[in-house]
Amino acid sequence: MYRILTENKNADAVKGLLGSLGLDYTMYFGDGSWHGQAENCMLIELDNAPQDVAEVVATLIKALNLQQAVLLQHIPVTSQLV
Repeated sequence: MYRILTENKNADAVKGLLGSLGLDYTMYFGDGSWHGQAENCMLIELDNAPQDVAEVVATLIKALNLQQAVLLQHIPVTSQLV
């Protein structure tokens, strides 16, 4: 699973981007900090996305929100639909 952590900016545009790429995702919102500055944050978990797609999505979100960086995490998980 890939997780993208970013500032909560342009959430509707980010959702539109994810939808236009046909990605399954879960989005969470919370409080965070970047270089000592408090900010609202957005956490996006991508379901079944390969690494290259996750990297492209993170890069597009970074550009969309005019950010210095977004965090992309790879988290090994085992999932099962029940």
